[in-house]
Amino acid sequence: MGLYRVRVSSGSSLCAGSNNKVQLWLVGQHGEVALGWRLRPMRGKEAEFEVDVSEYLGPLLFVKLSKWHLLQDDVWFCNWISVQGPGASGKGILSLPEGTGRTVVDDPQGLFKKHREEEPEERRKLYWWGNWKDKLILNMAGATICDLPTDERFLEDKRIDFEASLVKGGGQWVYGLHRAGPAQGGCVGWNSLDDFNRIFWCGQKRVRDSWKEDALFGYQFLNGSNPMLLRCSNHLPARLEFPPGMEELQAQLEKELQGGTLFEADVSLLDGIKANVILCSQQYLAAPLVMLKLQPDGKLLPMLQLPCKGSLPPLLFLPMDPPMAWLLAKCWVRSSDFQLHELQSHLLRGHMVAEVIAVATVRCLPSIHPMFKVTLYPPLLPRSLPHRVVPPLEAPSLWNLSFWEEATNKRHMNNGTRAWLALHF
Repeated sequence: MGLYRVRVSSGSSLCAGSNNKVQLWLVGQHGEVALGWRLRPMRGKEAEFEVDVSEYLGPLLFVKLSKWHLLQDDVWFCNWISVQGPGASGKGILSLPEGTGRTVVDDPQGLFKKHREEEPEERRKLYWWGNWKDKLILNMAGATICDLPTDERFLEDKRIDFEASLVKGGGQWVYGLHRAGPAQGGCVGWNSLDDFNRIFWCGQKRVRDSWKEDALFGYQFLNGSNPMLLRCSNHLPARLEFPPGMEELQAQLEKELQGGTLFEADVSLLDGIKANVILCSQQYLAAPLVMLKLQPDGKLLPMLQLPCKGSLPPLLFLPMDPPMAWLLAKCWVRSSDFQLHELQSHLLRGHMVAEVIAVATVRCLPSIHPMFKVTLYPPLLPRSLPHRVVPPLEAPSLWNLSFWEEATNKRHMNNGTRAWLALHF
């Protein structure tokens, strides 16, 4: 019983708001009451109204919403809802984005039992498991964006940006087709390295001037896109074979092993993967092995590379080889490093594993579970995540701390150490 003040905020995205009316219910511990069709959401606006409730609801648990479909089933994009109960003011406002996070232990009276059982069942009807490629982990079923639940799609602003980029790219392709002719598939190639200066005109001049140097090549293993590839060598890799006459080089590597200054970057995971065919041209993919030496000044310099497999005797590239051969070998390594990063770190860990966790969470846990509040309440992170981390986060020993303490270029390691300490302490 008493006067309730309700505030509803709509999002500010391009298509937020609705032309349809919205009905609300207040659900308390001892009952619920319908507030009627009191709301017509408007983009970027807050609606506020008061309602006198004659029934005793008890502690407020939920706010239920229903949007009327008149002519068009448009998307609302509700931001948040707050309810101020009878006799409350100031801090008496109760905000209900989806209810306070509660586990079964936090709900001994079973107030949310029905909701906890029904919501996952409804979500399993929306979120289906799919598999777009054999032998890959599962993903959310859906061939197009329209197959996804409305709440899982991009905002209209992002969709328009994607479509505009597609139109722009198509226009550039048509322009290139007009210049180059159909024989080249409408693509104009670069004639010299100076063409990159017109594309990346705001880039770092220092990088453009020193991209051929061995020091920058080693630096990119520390601060490039794939810093987890580098490992300290405890023994020479089994796939490293020395042709006759390379006994001196092998002895030098053994000496570096004893000093703990020999490191390896191995992309053997790419071995056996068939490259794509792009514009009717077969692409090629190598699985190189790179050995690097840590200098006293903290720089990593490559000592040898093995970008080719199957040649007899084994093909090794060394810094004392002809400059163009050595540069070409480094370009192959950098290309393979990028491919491995995109497949493993970006696609697999950044998208596919995250999608599996997200879909499993919404299918198995109700929205009232504290897991859905973990990003809103950072103190939950140290308690809930350390026991569920993947092996690369279990201990910083994989980063070879003795090596990192000596190296001067270690931005990724510093950030990783701070993240590890935040999770465990």
